[in-house]
Amino acid sequence: MGATLVGHWLFQKPMDWNSTVSIKPWWHIVACFIIAILFGLWPDVDIKSKSQSIFYKIFVIMNIFLILKGWYIESAFFGLFAMLPMLGKHRGWTHSRITMILFPMIFIILPLYLHKEIINIENWLSPTNFGLVRTSIPFYVAGLIGYATHLHLDSVLLTLPKSCHRRVKRT
Repeated sequence: MGATLVGHWLFQKPMDWNSTVSIKPWWHIVACFIIAILFGLWPDVDIKSKSQSIFYKIFVIMNIFLILKGWYIESAFFGLFAMLPMLGKHRGWTHSRITMILFPMIFIILPLYLHKEIINIENWLSPTNFGLVRTSIPFYVAGLIGYATHLHLDSVLLTLPKSCHRRVKRT
């Protein structure tokens, strides 16, 4: 969204010049903002915290929805997924760089799963498959940014070698 607005304001490009990330529909912007906030909270879901309270309320609502829709297999996998943070220790796998990259992939995998009847299995680079992935990239990036922000603030993402730390003289 920022690139689109910079191109519009600085280079007088039309608002739809950026074919990768469109600022329309407006709810995509709101959804990306919410995703970034939630993914910034996610790494602390493995301890008793406000994050855990928020996510487990969302998990219960989503699981009830899946059950009411009759999607029992999806509900079972979702329940299994909801238990995973409790299996690790604090600042364990939820605070890893690989999780930061893989966890937001849910926004790429989910559209492919929900539209499995139109996916071209013979040609993974087909326009249909690429279109599904392309529409989910802003949500993936929003999740990645939120997660990376949390890891950075916890000094996990960009750690300096001990030789680079400033030494403080004790008096």
